[in-house]
Amino acid sequence: MLNPKEVSKMPWSSRLALGVALLIAGSFGVAVAVLVPRQAATAVKPSSPGRPIGMAGKHETAPAPSTEELVKFCASHVTGQRSFVVFSRGTCVVVNEPSKDPLADARKLLAACADPNTPFIPEPTSDGDLIVSFKEPVFQRFTRSELVKLAPWLDSIAPALLSPAESVAAGKGWTPPDQAKAGLLARRRMLEDASDAVPVRIVRAKDRETAAR
Repeated sequence: MLNPKEVSKMPWSSRLALGVALLIAGSFGVAVAVLVPRQAATAVKPSSPGRPIGMAGKHETAPAPSTEELVKFCASHVTGQRSFVVFSRGTCVVVNEPSKDPLADARKLLAACADPNTPFIPEPTSDGDLIVSFKEPVFQRFTRSELVKLAPWLDSIAPALLSPAESVAAGKGWTPPDQAKAGLLARRRMLEDASDAVPVRIVRAKDRETAAR
């Protein structure tokens, strides 16, 4: 894995194709990842995936994700071969069709990402949004307006979103790059969804028209 003080490019397998925003008809491909050295990850016990976001004192809890907007986004990219399951903390999981139980399939994929040190890839879109993807077809999305609202909060809280292993590897005073700050928040939300996988909506091809309204 990579040191968080360095920015590196790495290929990923099993990438989801998602249009302009998620690079439909292709893969997520090569992108920036923020990870920690393997030795550091084993030296420190990982934090609990269910640890709540936020810090005591002056820092406020992060604004809740807009799951309604995410449902509309997923509805615009659903196909007969691809459905989406949106969870309460804004995590979206892509499920291949046909599926007898898309929710069960989505929970399995989500569980496979439930590691406090799991790598992530933040990828900006042409519209100024940011897609944060994980090793399975699991992602979080931030709109441009959300990124603007979150920026001051992320500036103050981002180091606290590192796992214990990453904090050790990064050292005192290290600050993640801007996209990585959002990626750290996305990962924390994803871990919370993995810990308590409450679905908001299952978006399938037959639901596309109604979900997009």
